[in-house]
Order: sequence, then structure tokens, then C-alpha cells
Amino acid sequence: MMKTTFFLTIIVLSLTYSNGENCDSYGVLLYEEIQCQPVKSKEGNCPSKFDCDFSRPKSGCTFKGRNFGPSEDIPANLTYSGCMIGCTCEDFNFIRCAALDCPENLGATNENCYNEYELEKCCAVGEICNNATTIKNNCQVDGETYEIGQQFYPKNTCYSCVCNENFKGEYNEENCVKQNCNSQIHFTEEINKKCAPAYFNFHSDEALCCPNSFICPDTLDSIKIINREAHQDSSLECQYGQQKLKLGEGFEREINKFGKDRKMKCECELPPLVTCREI
Repeated sequence: MMKTTFFLTIIVLSLTYSNGENCDSYGVLLYEEIQCQPVKSKEGNCPSKFDCDFSRPKSGCTFKGRNFGPSEDIPANLTYSGCMIGCTCEDFNFIRCAALDCPENLGATNENCYNEYELEKCCAVGEICNNATTIKNNCQVDGETYEIGQQFYPKNTCYSCVCNENFKGEYNEENCVKQNCNSQIHFTEEINKKCAPAYFNFHSDEALCCPNSFICPDTLDSIKIINREAHQDSSLECQYGQQKLKLGEGFEREINKFGKDRKMKCECELPPLVTCREI
């Protein structure tokens, strides 16, 4: 099955920044998507770990905290905004879907027009064309200007937003939703095996949103202390396959993905999974 990043809706819009701390920079989105429960740190306002249920049903599939029986359809409202449709549980925790290719991706828009989007929708719902009667409201975000109905993704967050007339520079339920990566569809086995989500340097954002891949255990992995301060000050642990790594422990690995050799640093920093970042 194709493993591609898509976006989906999470009903509750959580705060990205908590007293100046960017929780999205730790990779919380994956845990939110698979319905893990956050455990807050005593020192900060971001979670220090998540409690996750990785158990699988004897038959059927688990998706976003819900169990589905063999041949049962996954409700479209859980998948459509992630550009996936017709999703069905094929048993053994495998979900089969069709990827939606939006018409706007197949050709250019009309002259002086732009695509109009709505929250929780994968594809454009229409076009807006500039004319004398058009209301000249817009959204100023990260030094860029977006017209009413245009999509934008604020830097250093995991939000997917649509500009509207009421936008005042705040990311709330009216104009934004959290990205959802459909990870339980694209990386079913990797999550079940407790492999490590891997994030590549496709852009300069500090946020870790949708994993680009997963790194699974290898006999050549050399586990060592990467962050000595975290290792000394915590009893928290991560699961990496059958191994347990203490906070601050990790390894480095070179992989080839998307036609490029990538050097990854993998560290136990937000249990229960190890987190891998391209360096």
C-alpha cells in the first residue's frame, strides 16, 4: 500500500504552544492520532510521555481509538479530509483505502482565480475569482498573505488552516484543525512492532507532524547515551521493538528514502516510542 502523508481532522484543537513551549516540536501529533493519553510533565506544560494501548483485536482493525470488524467500512468522516475514501477493514489490522486525487491537482485554475477550501475537506470546494465586488479581507500569517478560502499551514505547528473573514491571528476551531497523518493506515505494522517514527528535513519548521517513515530495529543498532542530562534525570523508558531504552538513550542510522541518503538520530525523548530526526 502507498505510504504517503495526508491530512485528516482531529475534533479537539489543542494548543500548540503552552507557556512558550512548542509541544508540536516533540512529535505529539502521532500519539494524539492513535488516541494515546498524555501524561503531563511536572516541570513543563507539554506531556512527558503518552500512555498508549498497542494491543490489537483478535480480528478486525483499530483506527483512531475505535475497533472495526472484518469487512466493516470505516466512516468517511474519519478519512475523507485525509484524502482517503472507501476505507474498509480487511482484518489483521489492515485497512484498505483509495487515495483521492483532487481535480485541482490535475490542472491550473482559471485566470485571476484561486482554489477555495473548507476545513475538514480534502479537495477544493470551488474557485474564487477576483473582481470589483470581492471583499478584500485576507489573512497575514508568517509574512505571507492568504485570501479568504485559501489554505495555509502555520510554521512550527501541526495545524491545517483556512483563511476566513474572522481570522485575527489566532489558530482556533473556526479556522484550523490539527493535521492527521493517517498513520494507522500507512504504517500499521510499524506501529504495532513499536518501530520509531522518522521525521525528515523537508522544511525548516521545528514541529514534528506527520512521520515520513518509520525505522524498525536492526541488529546493527548501537544503543548509547545521546542526551546525558535527560538520561540522568528521568526514569522514563521507550519501547523500540523488544528493547527498552531509557530517556536520553538512542542510536544513529543511515537510510535511503525518497531518493536520498539520510542520516538519522533516534532518541528516547517522548515515550513510549523512540523518535528519529534527520540530522
